[in-house]
Amino acid sequence: MTISLSVGSGKGGVGKSMLAANLAILLAKAGRRVCIADLDLGGADIHILFGMFAPRRSLSDFLRRDAANLEEIILDVPGFHNLRILPGAGDTLQTANMTFAEKQRLLRALSAIDTDVLLLDIGAGVSLHTLDFFMMSELQICVTTPEPTAVMDFYTFLQLSTIRRAMSAFSTQHPVNKALREKSFKSLAEVLALAETMQPGAKMEIEAALRFFNPLLVVNMVGAGARVNLLKLRQLSKNYLGIFLPTLGEIPFDAAVQEALRSFIPVAESAPRSAAGQALSSIADKAGKVIDLCLRKRQPA
Repeated sequence: MTISLSVGSGKGGVGKSMLAANLAILLAKAGRRVCIADLDLGGADIHILFGMFAPRRSLSDFLRRDAANLEEIILDVPGFHNLRILPGAGDTLQTANMTFAEKQRLLRALSAIDTDVLLLDIGAGVSLHTLDFFMMSELQICVTTPEPTAVMDFYTFLQLSTIRRAMSAFSTQHPVNKALREKSFKSLAEVLALAETMQPGAKMEIEAALRFFNPLLVVNMVGAGARVNLLKLRQLSKNYLGIFLPTLGEIPFDAAVQEALRSFIPVAESAPRSAAGQALSSIADKAGKVIDLCLRKRQPA
């Protein structure tokens, strides 16, 4: 059974792809078959983190219908057992602005990949494509740094992800869905109030859609005097978005990460005993436990 796990962020440069690449390695080393898919449309580069500079095929081939399915594109990552990669699409307007039908075709193809863990590296920001890719998975990880602008962008990303999840309770053409798309909201309470006004019972449908939405938080580049007020962030998420925000872990600022990036080998492999390497190992262990919990919940009673 495949478990899908997406990694997203509200701001570029916070270490999202670094986290995804290292998680992929560590989960594969733990004995899971892992496929990491680069869904950063128009800015795909996670293959470079593995030293794969010119993949012979990419997601662009699938989107252009030069490949019938994604298995034709997925490549083994050299030197790593159990690890495969789906290289992302190139920097073209066609791939960055795919139609709804094209996106649905891609989502169906992703769900058909034969793997234990499908790890989705999502582009940064809050475009509809980004939010939909982030929300398609069963588990979500959000990445931020202690930098104030990164935390603000993270909260916006979380807010809009929550609203996008609320919209999923209704069909695309449903009046409630359309209304939620066209308005801005400061809290989930405002979303619920508008939906209930338009259709009695809509509040309950949205709450059901959000019941299992508990994104996991990773804070990267944590240093002396540079920390996130996690208690306040959790309170904001609970009071205004109605969601619990568990922390998966913190990664300290570590020169070993930059050295790993320059050597095109993720730090979990190049410097596993570094401060960042050990933090990533702990995060991967926790992620593995969450994955196992999801698998147990799937089993019939």
